Amino acid sequence: MGEHLYTHDDPPNQRHLDQICATLDRNGVVAMPAGISWMFCCDAGSKKAVQRMLALKPDRDERKPLSLVCSSISMATDMANVDGTAFKVLNRIVPGPFTVLLPSSRMLPKILKNKREVVGLRVPDEAITLAVIEQFGRPLVATSVPADSAGQMLTMGYQIAEAHGNHLDLIVDLGEELPAQVTTILDLTHGDIDVIREGAGDLSLL
Repeated sequence: MGEHLYTHDDPPNQRHLDQICATLDRNGVVAMPAGISWMFCCDAGSKKAVQRMLALKPDRDERKPLSLVCSSISMATDMANVDGTAFKVLNRIVPGPFTVLLPSSRMLPKILKNKREVVGLRVPDEAITLAVIEQFGRPLVATSVPADSAGQMLTMGYQIAEAHGNHLDLIVDLGEELPAQVTTILDLTHGDIDVIREGAGDLSLL
């Protein structure tokens, strides 16, 4: 059973940040809040960790690109080719509940590369998660936490622990219920803004 870490984000506890980053650095898989929902995440550069994380979602559509969670636009531009249009869009919507599809760069870890040469990027509006990534110094690869067997989304840390604790190394819990919403997905791979999925992201910002 992975450790259930209760923490706070105003400001983030430095000892807890150190513990989370150490877990990620050891190929750990962590459940963390991502503003509008829970996510599983791990070091994007660790093939072992990514494979462990994907094992938690055996029914995931492998054709869909994994999301990279970054702490800033600057970090995101290391992993994707961001043209002028995309940069302006990112400036308007991050941090926030958006996933942006962009052409992947050469720096994208090999395990995350796909035939479409596309990567999904997120900068969530979640202080603890941004602080972890900033200290970790590189993006995390992430996927949403699946619904339970009854189709209900998991919104509390104790639910994550009950359903997935045996396969996680750490659960980072602010003691808050998350709304279990989905991100708005924008495709910026062709220079235009194509809304792939409407979610929690406010389209009026575009």
